[in-house]
Amino acid sequence: MTQVTYCLEATREKKTVNLLICANNSNHAVAQAEDICRAIDVTSFKLNYGTCKQNNLSVFFNKLAANSFSYAVCEPWALTFSNNVPCIYVFGKRYYVRDLIVRYLDIPKEGVIARPSCNCKSCVNPYHFSYKPGKNSKLTGADTNMLLAFLGQGSGVTQAAKALKVHRSTIYRKLNRECLSTRSDDHRLSPRK
Repeated sequence: MTQVTYCLEATREKKTVNLLICANNSNHAVAQAEDICRAIDVTSFKLNYGTCKQNNLSVFFNKLAANSFSYAVCEPWALTFSNNVPCIYVFGKRYYVRDLIVRYLDIPKEGVIARPSCNCKSCVNPYHFSYKPGKNSKLTGADTNMLLAFLGQGSGVTQAAKALKVHRSTIYRKLNRECLSTRSDDHRLSPRK
């Protein structure tokens, strides 16, 4: 089957990126455009016949659309890395490649982490991913409860970090995500003036 080229004009926050899409027909092109827009958080897009300049992102998404990955071969990422993890920059924002794949494939993103199950840390082959629930956190739920107990008893962040064997910045990040309330659960009581 002959493939037709389309130009996807993706827009987010007044920034535009053009991506070349190779598709079997217009319906296939629209489906690819929707998958790409979901992956990179696009607010609006236009799909036009014709070609535009091919870039690394369009090559990557066309490979995902064609499903040209093999079970037997690792696909090491050859472009940019951040924190030793494959990444790509779109709209001035960093996206981790494995997270993009999870979004593109529409795997429920909430709490899912994709990690390569092969020995290649730079591998971006979706067939080599193992999907693990939960955020990449150094503190478990029990550790969080212990942290809150330490702080409730008046211990400092440095003491809590030492007891939990993590860095102080980990404690601060965890506290920023926690919703702590010092008010009474009995909302019938009027607040003091």
